[in-house]
Amino acid sequence: MTASDPRRLMPMSFFSELRRRHVFRVAGLYIVAAWVVLQVADLGFESWGVPSSALRFVWIAALLLFPVALVFGWRYDITAHGIVRTPPATGSADLSLKTPDFVILSALVAVAALSGWWTVEQVAGNKDESRENIIARAIDPASIAVLPFATRSSVADTAFFADGVHDDLLTSLAKVMSMRVISRTSVLRYRDTEKSIPEIGNELGVAFVLEGGVQQAGENVRINVQLIDSRTDGHVWAHTYDRALTAQNVFAIQSEIVETIAAQLKMELTAEERRRIGRDRTDNLDAFREYTYGKQQVDIASFAALREAVDHFQRALEIDPQYVLAHAALANTFAQLAVTGAITPAEALAQGQSHLDRAVELYADNPFVQAVRGRYLSLADDPEADAVMKAATVAAPNDVDVLSIYATYLRIQRRGEEALEVLRQALDLDPLSAPLYHDLGRMHLALGQFEPALEAFERIAQLSPGNPYAAHGAATATILSGDLVEAAYWSEQALSKDADDFENPATCVVIYASFGDYESARRHADLALEMGPAEPYPLSSKALLLAMTGETQKAVAMARGALARDLEDRWGSHFVFLRLVRNAALDAGEFDEALALFQKYEPGLFESPPQITAGNLRKAVDLASLLQRAGPDQQATELLHAAIAAYEQQYTLGSANYPLGIAVVDALALLGREEEAVTRLRELADDGWRVLWHFDTNLNPSHDSLRELPAYQDILTLIEADLQRQVDTFSIPDIG
Repeated sequence: MTASDPRRLMPMSFFSELRRRHVFRVAGLYIVAAWVVLQVADLGFESWGVPSSALRFVWIAALLLFPVALVFGWRYDITAHGIVRTPPATGSADLSLKTPDFVILSALVAVAALSGWWTVEQVAGNKDESRENIIARAIDPASIAVLPFATRSSVADTAFFADGVHDDLLTSLAKVMSMRVISRTSVLRYRDTEKSIPEIGNELGVAFVLEGGVQQAGENVRINVQLIDSRTDGHVWAHTYDRALTAQNVFAIQSEIVETIAAQLKMELTAEERRRIGRDRTDNLDAFREYTYGKQQVDIASFAALREAVDHFQRALEIDPQYVLAHAALANTFAQLAVTGAITPAEALAQGQSHLDRAVELYADNPFVQAVRGRYLSLADDPEADAVMKAATVAAPNDVDVLSIYATYLRIQRRGEEALEVLRQALDLDPLSAPLYHDLGRMHLALGQFEPALEAFERIAQLSPGNPYAAHGAATATILSGDLVEAAYWSEQALSKDADDFENPATCVVIYASFGDYESARRHADLALEMGPAEPYPLSSKALLLAMTGETQKAVAMARGALARDLEDRWGSHFVFLRLVRNAALDAGEFDEALALFQKYEPGLFESPPQITAGNLRKAVDLASLLQRAGPDQQATELLHAAIAAYEQQYTLGSANYPLGIAVVDALALLGREEEAVTRLRELADDGWRVLWHFDTNLNPSHDSLRELPAYQDILTLIEADLQRQVDTFSIPDIG
């Protein structure tokens, strides 16, 4: 048989040639050798401390080298004279397949099938791992999660006491700079869990897990703890502490636990870390309990919960006026109430500043105290705020509360990428925190990244079903993306989950009015004013509704009344009030009142050059329209050009502030650049601008020069048609 003989391609001839070239023998020897290597690796890796996952790489190497061995067996023979090329067939040798050959062939088929199955399993496993959002990373050996302490007592408030001990231990551990400590919000999700320690360690990305329990018996307390290596499920250390029930003893136990954990994790506490641990505590268990109750309410974060937190912190301070953390937490809660709109920033400063000052007096170097101080400086527009908060994050890189305060500040300052970096640092420490995912979603919204924002809010729904943050966030995202009918659904959900927040029904008014459901808007306007009769956002939403339904005089009267009371600016309420007064002034030809109100509320717009921000951009254009009629016209032109320049510099289509682009449309129309104005309006409409479109076009005197343009009317028709489509096709969404 020659090399070119086509019969060489026949299956039996091919297998006969494999036999002649000893390929079967090589394959058999390779399989046996590979099996031995894998067994040795399996046993050796465990004794050498090599992760078991490394065994897969030995498997991969064995599979990849198998074809190489077969090629070698085809081309070469191993003889007494060394390795030589396999000679051509002579035709005299018996090349028929024998029983051992069939055995080896069967083994080869089995190896191929096993390899294919193993590969598919690895791919499927990787997909499952991705679906479960498990991060493939090397686990930091100096990382720990402290599970909620079990309670083994019939004493009524032992559970709250155990939570307080657990929280304070976490706070103490977080002060060890070289230790990565998972924050409280995430570990609380493992209360009464049936998951194994390795599962928990894998989900949280930690090397060690501490679990324990608290038992009260009369005037004594027992605290037992055990430290477990989550990678091996092996117990590293355990101890039971029996002491008299005093604050000093409880905190001494915690300090001992911190010292022991640090030693087990092969680290040594610095003198400064030892000094910081325990310095901000109280000596009174009753004050400690009230502080713990307050922190639990802060975690809930609803209007009612925040007010209840204030009560608990105040009671803690009545018991122990020197309690540093209670002073700082109370000041921070007042600031949080201002963020939610429950009180004004001025009220927060008035009620919280004294507590902040006292906390600084008692312990000025405490990072949380400094973070709250920075927050108050930002409320007062003090430029020192940034440096103070940043220094606090450097001093306490494990303190999620400190990181969250700074991230919120960065978001408000429109420093989006910096804020995202700080939030990622916080989420690494608190990966199951709904509030942090809410902050992350809001940050993505500020950057105009609507899909990542919705993913963050979906994560909240998965972590904490029923949490209002998910609905709040989804409502904001869909408002900005122009999906107003879906936004109405999410706003209703937010209202049902946080019934004390009077701003929720006010938002519903704005949304329903935007797509013409005035009956629903009226119902929510009545509810908002019933809940917050003197609050700016309910008043401005009602005034908007009155204007959009033709009750202009009532709307203007409400606006004048609100401006006369110097109400806080919430969610653009000042813009609405000033817009309504401006419209009335242009209609009547009497400008003094309107100009005086603009001067009162936006004095920076009267400077040269005008001081234009995101908060007054639209008001700047409305003021310019007044000045065009009342004079001086040159000042009006300067304002309009400055407004356009400010928008172009700071915002783009797709950013969260893109709705401010309607101010550019107004400015271009007032400057007589109608074609450019219509082009900009079309860009906005295509990008999802829908909210209050009727108020900002048909009821806006700045658009008078555009109304007869067919292209302008086409855009309004497109918006109306899209909103009707949304009404007709809406189905309840699902974000988890």
